[in-house]
Amino acid sequence: TIVLHGAGQSSRHRFARLRQALAIKGIPSVSFDFVGHGETGGSLSGSSLQERTDQASAVIRHACSEPLNLVGASMSGHTAIKLTEKFRVANLILLVPAVYTPRAYDLPFGPAFSAAIRSPGSWQDSDAFAILAAFQGHLLVVAAESDEVIPAAVVQKIHASAANAATRCLHVVPGSRHLSL
Repeated sequence: TIVLHGAGQSSRHRFARLRQALAIKGIPSVSFDFVGHGETGGSLSGSSLQERTDQASAVIRHACSEPLNLVGASMSGHTAIKLTEKFRVANLILLVPAVYTPRAYDLPFGPAFSAAIRSPGSWQDSDAFAILAAFQGHLLVVAAESDEVIPAAVVQKIHASAANAATRCLHVVPGSRHLSL
């Protein structure tokens, strides 16, 4: 199992309790800090969604075996979905997932990236939906009932796009909101 944290002030430490629970059940897991987060160092400025996918791919090749159990939170929802194109994924768990327009994928995090993703409805042309249409593993999407960051329409389209998944489940946590995961 590989666990990918979100953006902002997030780091691998957000999922310490989840990873401990997995360990108690005998399920090994790996997590890391994306460049510019937590203890990794480096600068978030200048990194991109593409670089996050590349960083996760390098960790997977080094520390994981396929098929993967893949957990992606918030911004890493998009990263996790992209990883299903490169690796065999048995179980894809998306926590308050974001998806992005392809125009933002290579843009460095900063003003141009923010402008691209804040354009109304920019997520609607995301390649994540076509990628999910090809996904044949098990999908669990966990959404926040009062998510002020990820519109409900994004989560619904993620779930609906995975029509060829072995199983798919959308769970909305009552009374919850989007936290920096």
